[in-house]
Amino acid sequence: MGYVENNLGKDERILARVTHSKAAICGSVIKAVLVIGIMFALFFAIGLLDDSLHSLGGVPSWFETFLAVIRVVVIAIGILCGIDFILGCALTIKFNQLIVTNKRLLGRSGLISKKVTDMPLMKLDNIQVKNGFFGAIFHYGNLEIISAGTQRVVGGNTVNNLKYPYIKNTEEFRRAVLAAIDKAKEEERWAQAEAQAAALKRMQEK
Repeated sequence: MGYVENNLGKDERILARVTHSKAAICGSVIKAVLVIGIMFALFFAIGLLDDSLHSLGGVPSWFETFLAVIRVVVIAIGILCGIDFILGCALTIKFNQLIVTNKRLLGRSGLISKKVTDMPLMKLDNIQVKNGFFGAIFHYGNLEIISAGTQRVVGGNTVNNLKYPYIKNTEEFRRAVLAAIDKAKEEERWAQAEAQAAALKRMQEK
């Protein structure tokens, strides 16, 4: 059992859960290849610059050392970025969880630095779906959970902290969340109406 199953309360049942798109790894691989390709192009461009300077009369030894270091740094950055794209996507798909129950939205993201989502349905304002370029190609999207408690202003723009990427069933999950919110609000209205009716009855009996 996962984190979310182990944290369900009494009479709490799962209505829907996100499923991650393994095809998202293909998008990450393409990003990695593009970045590494660009870095290799810079690597060879710096080499051509060095050769051109030599043909014009040579360059100081310190400058040659500087160009050699830059070439190594460029390749290292490309490889590290490529690994980060692929490994980050794979770990997200492996360890991110998100469900909606009849009472709340519950989830966890991250492997080392864990972020827990535990939000009553009544405090949830909306849930948005955003598809990027690769998401449109490989049929996945990002879920953004919006509530007063998850928003902060950065540079005049509102930023939502709770994001779940690489989700395959974005629209299906979003509809389930909105339906759960509507039902929770309806149940709250009925509870308030019953409480008011009970209070009125007690007043009439006095």
